[in-house]
Amino acid sequence: MILKSYAKLNLTLSVNKKLKIGLHSIQSIYCLIDLYDKISVKKIKNVNSDKISFVGPFSKDINKSNNSVKKVLNVMRKNKIINDYYSVKVNKKIPVFAGLGGGTSNAATVLNYLTKKTLNKRTLSKITKEVGSDLRLFFYNQGYQKNLKSVIKLNK
Repeated sequence: MILKSYAKLNLTLSVNKKLKIGLHSIQSIYCLIDLYDKISVKKIKNVNSDKISFVGPFSKDINKSNNSVKKVLNVMRKNKIINDYYSVKVNKKIPVFAGLGGGTSNAATVLNYLTKKTLNKRTLSKITKEVGSDLRLFFYNQGYQKNLKSVIKLNK
């Protein structure tokens, strides 16, 4: 199965005070756009590690040993959401370091595909803390990020 991992565009962005955790509090109205990476996910049998690969025009700048997809798989396993290991191939069509959230979108797409259920707030907070504060943005097509912990779904 091929999954589409959509890019995010900030329609507004307000950078507020710096928090004790080192990040700035931000507010944003955003939407997902019709630019996406293609991801294939397959379960691997009799193996004790994930195989994650990146291809495509924007794959060369990806850190192969430390990326959002690897992080989300490890966090899911640590929180007993998954037990298996996976082969994940990402065809990068979203430019890297362009502020479009491609890496986090990839992680959110893999998370959504493998869970097939709604995660409780506590578990989602644990995952977001380790993967990235913008992970929750990719659960809605458009929304308002009130702060780093709160996203409100917006209707068209």
